[in-house]
Formats: sequence, structure tokens, C-alpha cells
Amino acid sequence: MKPKRVLGVDFSGASDAGRKIWIAECKRGRGNRLTLLDLFPAADLPDSGTAPAIAIAALARHVVSQPDTIAGFDFPFTLPKSVIDTPRWESFAAGFAARFPDPDSFRDWALRRADGREIRRATDRAAKTPFNSYNLRIYRQTWWGIAHLLGPLLASGAAVIRPYQPLPAKPHPILIEACPASSLKAIGFYPAYKGRSGAHRLERTAILQRLVDAGLIDRPERRIQRMLLDNSGGDALDAVIAAVATAHAEIEVEPDPDQRLEGIIYAALPVARAAFS
Repeated sequence: MKPKRVLGVDFSGASDAGRKIWIAECKRGRGNRLTLLDLFPAADLPDSGTAPAIAIAALARHVVSQPDTIAGFDFPFTLPKSVIDTPRWESFAAGFAARFPDPDSFRDWALRRADGREIRRATDRAAKTPFNSYNLRIYRQTWWGIAHLLGPLLASGAAVIRPYQPLPAKPHPILIEACPASSLKAIGFYPAYKGRSGAHRLERTAILQRLVDAGLIDRPERRIQRMLLDNSGGDALDAVIAAVATAHAEIEVEPDPDQRLEGIIYAALPVARAAFS
């Protein structure tokens, strides 16, 4: 049985990450159609705040608070196989925080390993992600995500992280990597929706409307709709897109050896491109 609780998380490693991490709390219905129950920044969680360490710890507690959960996160869970110097992802993630005390030490190491190149994983190329795992625009997200979310959850056994770990035999929180930009690119509808102008807001409206028309989510209540459309950075909408992709993720498909190290971005949306054109 697929988990009934579906979370989409637009992640951040910024100094005010608690404001920029958005969580879409959803319930799975028939045909994987989602009902959006709530939408909020990580700073609104109990015992949270704006600083990344506090906000991400609160986020981790929230994700694993119910066993029947699958959560999709918008940050790279790993690096290209040619950069990682351990044979198993679990070893890499488990030792990550101790080995790299800050984001810059992580990026410097990755660039040295890659001879200064920005190498993409196979899944990055397939999903057409905007950046690689240690790009200047995203390496802080990667560091905070692995060091403060995945690593601690891996150590505690509080969640299963796919595709690196086997599926649980009974309900247990599952984490996967999602990418809202890749999901929109895959359906051929990737407008400029991040910004403060009226045109940007109209594009956010168009994306939401098409998700509803395609039968992927129920129309949210007005309070949530306003948050989705008024959030100029698009973080709230990205969380919803991540939730939709997560609901349809084929996590039961066994990964090949490279994917057990490089991961899989679960970005597919089950709609024809024509429905969004």
C-alpha cells in the first residue's frame, strides 16, 4: 500500500531557511489524487525558527511523526559516482557531517575530486535539473540536506531513504528526492512563475489550475490558494509540485547499481504534455 500521507518540501540552505522551506501537507486519495491539507513554512513548526539548523531539525521531526508517510525533498541527496569516494551511499551520508564541517569545505572537496568541473549525475541529465549537486547556487542546500536531515535520519533509522535503502515491510516514513523544475519541464509547461509581478502571479495561477484540471490535486481551500499565489518566490507552489511528483513516484522499482550511489530524482507527473500545453 502506498503511504496515505504525502509531503512535498521545497528545501533551502539559506541563513533564514525556516522562512524559505515550504511544506505541502497532503492526503492521498483514489488514483493518487491529492488533497492539500495545509501549506506552511518550516518556521511555523513546533520548536522551529528561521535558522537552518533549528528549522531542519523541526522539519525532520515533522516528517517522521507519522509512519504512513512519504516525503519528497527538493535538494540533491548525493553526488555523481565519479566524485563520491565510498562504495555505498549510506557510508557517504553517515560520515558526511563529520567530514565536512561547513558547506564550503564540502564544495571545495567536490570540486577537487571533479578536477574543477561541475559533473551531473545520470539522473540530473535525465531530469534536466537546473544545477548539479555542488553548483554555487545549490551546494548549501546539498550540505544542509545531507548533514542535517538525511544523515541524522539514517543514523536513527527513523526513515527509509530511497532508492538507497530497501522498502520497509510495514509503514515507515520514506524520503525521496524530487525536483519541481524537472517535473514542469517533463510536461512541457515551465513558465516564468517566480517573481513579484502580476505576470508571475498569473503564471502561478496557471500552474495551479492545470494541476487541478489534470486531476492531480483537489482545488485547495481559498486560504491555501492565496498563499500559493502570493508567495512570490514560488517556494509554496514548488512544495505542492513536489508533493504531486512524490505521490506518483515509482519507489517500488529496484534501482540499478549506479542508482544506489547516484540516486533517482522522482520527477515524473502522470499527465500528457498536451494537457498542459
